[in-house]
Amino acid sequence: MKTTPKLQGPKRQHYLPRMYQKGFSTDGGVAVFDRHTGITRRQTVENTGLETHIYTFEDNQGRRRYEIEEMLSQVEAGLANAIPRFEAAKGYTDTDVEFLISFIAFAELRTPGAMTEAKLVKAGFVDVVAQVATESVERTMKLLAAMYREKGEHRTQVELLAEAEGLVKFVRGGQYVIEVDPQSALMENLRLWRVIIDSLIPRDLQIIRPIDPQSRYVTSDSPVVLESRFGDSHVGFGSEEAMILFPLTANCLISLMGNKGRRGTGIARPEQVDRMNDVLALNADRYIISSDDDGLQRLVERLKLSKTKRAPKHIVGRFPTEDGALAFVQRVLPHRSPPVKIHQDDPA
Repeated sequence: MKTTPKLQGPKRQHYLPRMYQKGFSTDGGVAVFDRHTGITRRQTVENTGLETHIYTFEDNQGRRRYEIEEMLSQVEAGLANAIPRFEAAKGYTDTDVEFLISFIAFAELRTPGAMTEAKLVKAGFVDVVAQVATESVERTMKLLAAMYREKGEHRTQVELLAEAEGLVKFVRGGQYVIEVDPQSALMENLRLWRVIIDSLIPRDLQIIRPIDPQSRYVTSDSPVVLESRFGDSHVGFGSEEAMILFPLTANCLISLMGNKGRRGTGIARPEQVDRMNDVLALNADRYIISSDDDGLQRLVERLKLSKTKRAPKHIVGRFPTEDGALAFVQRVLPHRSPPVKIHQDDPA
């Protein structure tokens, strides 16, 4: 008898791994606040932080590749084994720290919000480059002439002038949308993953635990907080003044700063845990996760997060030079900006 193979539906993957969420769960579930809708619900960790095929990509022969998923599973398994040692602040190894750093780098880049941000940054960068390239017809003609020379083609001055005028008119009109391929955004974030790891490995690591057993850290779909130790408004992961904060579990916050590779411990008073939770909630892309339903509700009401979205993590601009301008991308600190209100006609 001939049978028809059963087609598999789209694979859903955890961008917030279950092994991580369990550190913020009670009775197998977590309280989740959706800042876009203003709704809080309790659900299982199996149903939280799911997205379809966000790490699967196709090679140049159209084949689905799963190497990223395999790499993620190895990092997650290694960290899951090490979490009790970090919570106890003793017995962890250099390998444990490598798994932790790798996981933190993935936590910064692997979420749907990070993918969306990568596409917006790339589109913004392309737009700024286009604006710079078409600042004048003369500049555009020079760029076009150089491009055709590189390709071994020739254009007359009349042809270059007509093409340059058309490009300037098109770009200045602004009637276009720059679409970025999701796979391109994924590959860009994967490239940055290694860069972030290299910048975090030499950092001083401190394990901070609440002094009050009733105090608990929250987490989110954007759990890595980048802050400046000296109050600067712009800072990168490789900056000397950078401080990286990451809630590993409800009872354990990881702090990375400095560059001596030292390791230590610290304690947080209840008011310090509350302040950290404020920052974590403001930094959330969409979902805030907690083991404490009532505490989560008080947190989001105090910060007025209902029907809001986070300010962008990056800005794209241009820097004037003698030859025109250069496009740049700068990392900013969204938790310092007031929540952006979502109107009813905005997409959630």
